[in-house]
Formats: sequence, C-alpha cells, structure tokens
Amino acid sequence: MTVIRGFDVVVIGAGPAGSRAAAQIARGARRVLLLEKRPRVGYPVRCAEAVGPREDVERYLPLDDRLVSSPVNGFLIVAPDGTRFERKMPGIGFVVDRELFDQRLAAAAVSAGAELRTGHQAVGLIREGTQVRGVRVKDLASGSEYDEPAAITVGADGVESLSPRWAGLKKSLRPDELFSCAEELIDGIELPGEAIEFHLGRRFAPGGYAWVFPKGKGKANVGIGINPLQAGGKTAVEYLNAFLAHRAPGGKRTRLVIGGCSVARGLSALAANGFVAVGEAANQNNPFSGGGIVNALEGADMAASAILHALSGGSASAKELGAYTREWRRTVGKSNDAFYHAARIFYGLSDEEMSRMGRKLSRVPGLFDEKGIRPLLMVRALVAARPRLLVQFAGSWLGGKGRR
Repeated sequence: MTVIRGFDVVVIGAGPAGSRAAAQIARGARRVLLLEKRPRVGYPVRCAEAVGPREDVERYLPLDDRLVSSPVNGFLIVAPDGTRFERKMPGIGFVVDRELFDQRLAAAAVSAGAELRTGHQAVGLIREGTQVRGVRVKDLASGSEYDEPAAITVGADGVESLSPRWAGLKKSLRPDELFSCAEELIDGIELPGEAIEFHLGRRFAPGGYAWVFPKGKGKANVGIGINPLQAGGKTAVEYLNAFLAHRAPGGKRTRLVIGGCSVARGLSALAANGFVAVGEAANQNNPFSGGGIVNALEGADMAASAILHALSGGSASAKELGAYTREWRRTVGKSNDAFYHAARIFYGLSDEEMSRMGRKLSRVPGLFDEKGIRPLLMVRALVAARPRLLVQFAGSWLGGKGRR
C-alpha cells in the first residue's frame, strides 16, 4: 500500500456512523480526519429521534438525563379503519435529543484523537487508477478547495450521500426507495403515556406511516413518511398538515423538519479499493421503519474493525476491506433484507387489506420481542395470512436481488 502523508483515514460526515467510525479508528492509534459540511454538528435535526433499547445505545455512548427526552415503554398502532393495537413493553426504547447525541459522539471522536473540521464538505474523491486515495474538500466559509490524501476514505454522508456513488458502490435512489418525510415538534399534545404511536393508511401516509413520538412535558415529534409515488401529487407537508389537524388540532408547532430517509435494500458491497460506506449512506437503516441510529453505530464498528485490520496489513483493497461487507450481511444486513421484503408487501396493501392484516398480525405469537418486530416472522405471517402474497414476495425478492 502506498504511504499516504497526513491522515490514515478521512471520514465524510459527522453523524452517528461517521463519528463512531472515526472514534474507533482513532482509538486504534490511527490518524483520522472527520469532515462535517454543516457549521454545527447535529444541527439542524432531521430525525424522529426514537431509538432503543437503551442498553443497545449505551454500548456506544453513556446516556444521561439530558440525552433522553422520554422513555418508551410501549406502542400504539392505529389501523386505517381506526382499530387500535396497544402493547406495553417496558424498556423497548427512548426518544433521544438527537442534536446533543450527535455532538457527544463527535466529541468522543475528538477525545480519541480524531480531528474534526466543520463547514468542510467533500466534493470528490482523489483517485489513483481504481484506488481511492483521499478526498477533495471545500472550505464552505472561504470557498477554497484542497486535497486531503488518506489511505482509506469512509463515506458516512447520509441519505443525500454522494461519496458511495463516486466510489461506484451505489446508484441514485429511486423515488420508491425513499420515504418523503415531514415532522413538527408539537407543544401541548395529549399523549397515551410513555408510548410511541404509528398511524397507518392512505389518508395520512400513503405507502408509509405517521408517527407521534413523545419528547416529554407535553411535547412530541409528530410526522409522516410517505412513498412519493403513492402520494397523488400531494407533498409530505400537506399530508402532515392533515394529520396534525386530526391528531393535535390544538398543539403549538415549534419546529418543522422536512427531508427523507432511505428504505432501499442493502448494498451488495460496502467496500471499494480504499473506500467503505457506512450508515444511511450505505443503506444500513431499517427499510421498514426508516430508523437507523443503532444500525449506523453497529455498521461503524464493523467498518472500523475491517479498516484497522487492513491498515495493519498494509492493504486497502476492496478484497481486504470486504470483511466488513461479509460481517454486515451475516448479521444486521440479514435482518434488514427481511424488513425490506416485509415493507414492500405491507405498504403496498390497500387500506382494507392493511386493517385486516393488522388484526391478524396482532394475534401472531412472538411477533414482537424486546427490540420490536421480528422481521422474518412478520414475512411468514404476511404470506400465511394471504397466500397470494407469496407471488408478491417472490417479485420483491427477485427485483431487489443484486441491486446497488
């Protein structure tokens, strides 16, 4: 491997995936640069902020009262026909202060020895033949550009990621591989205790769902995620306004968030020569819910382990870094594949079918465990309840197989 002056690793993006990867690599006595295009890590927040269970998160970052906006001890699902499914599940998760959470993770990376540069955006990759040799960076304050060579580059630039496309690992996401999302932080909303709510159906969230996640003291994140191809020409904000009029008519709107999240199938490869992708940039979030904080942290640790091994062995080839892909696909990626197929089937149902299916799923033993839905069991239950869905499942499996 060619000796690179400066940094061993450059990480693009200081979200959970990027900051955690930077911290772990720096703890391995490697020189790490962490780039964040925004002037302030974690701001603006573009996240519904539900995560859990707590012990899963505390493997990566100690939690205190400032980070936990509200515990989550159960859930409520409202079907399109109004049928309500409630379950108490103490300790299933919590709602985090995402801005502070991201800042703590970035601070942990700096404490481990990484250098953090905010307001610096990756605008391209440095290449030497097929090998990625670092990043072309723009200082957004001055407008100047410079090269930052590195042995390995980590793409953790989120749903809007360009770096995995530059590296040849993925293509642009199709409209049906995204949830178009809008959310308001509402002050003065009636909440059913420490539970998160999901509202299904085409009235409020075609091809997705609406949510109410408590933030403590009568506040909640209230939002919707929709499939833009099923939206009938309406925007996510229009659907959000209709849902707010229904669910929180007297609430005060205090923070509007507009964005999207990937619900695509996982990448077939997470590494190229001198490059790895992690977090939402690598399609690692849950394709059924769109959530991805813990997945991003898990992926970051797997990537960091492979990177440190590659650096110690003197090779940054795709083959050497491919251990990361294999580990991901053997573990979380396998679960995500099942969630992907379940989502393709479930969100494609009519409102009437979804309501009927919801009643059947609510009676499936063991469908929910301490971490939420068991995806393989959900797929089996969907097909068992409606055998004709087997054809749709096969189409989903074959259509997604081998995609980037």
